[in-house]
Amino acid sequence: AVLPVAYGSDLNIYGEPLAKCDRSGIDDSRYPTTGFMRTNTCTATREDAGSHYVCVNLPADYTSDDRLYSPFWTKTGQAQSAEEASRWPKPGPWCICMWAYASMRGQHPEFKEMLNCPAVNEWVIDSYSINSSTQRAALISVCEQCDVVNRSTKLSLVDKCKRVLSDSTVLA
Repeated sequence: AVLPVAYGSDLNIYGEPLAKCDRSGIDDSRYPTTGFMRTNTCTATREDAGSHYVCVNLPADYTSDDRLYSPFWTKTGQAQSAEEASRWPKPGPWCICMWAYASMRGQHPEFKEMLNCPAVNEWVIDSYSINSSTQRAALISVCEQCDVVNRSTKLSLVDKCKRVLSDSTVLA
């Protein structure tokens, strides 16, 4: 399947045009689009202090009264209950904050399984510090899960992933 791409020069972690974190197939009248600018791309302007550059596929579950929700919102503490989470963005593609991904990945290593790699902005690899244990762990998860070393055409991203994957002596 050919993925639609974002307009402009935003690139993904493979050095290719950034794919959409596309919610067009999701029935969610409250949150039909994602991304800071609501263009279904994980890109931003200077105003986005949250750096919503990580596209994930939010997992699905049902409340006790059969309302669809994503347990992502309760696991991250953004919603206090499944019932509250049912009013948040529904399961499916969603741009999340790269700093929240780094923070939560330690408690929930399964978050890496939710990555939608072609729609993850290159800025994630560029911005994570290999000298911060939390960010380094998140960087490793992106590099490994998305096979950046073998798939990316952008040398700076490949080099950073190679460095963090091979250097177990980098300290926090």
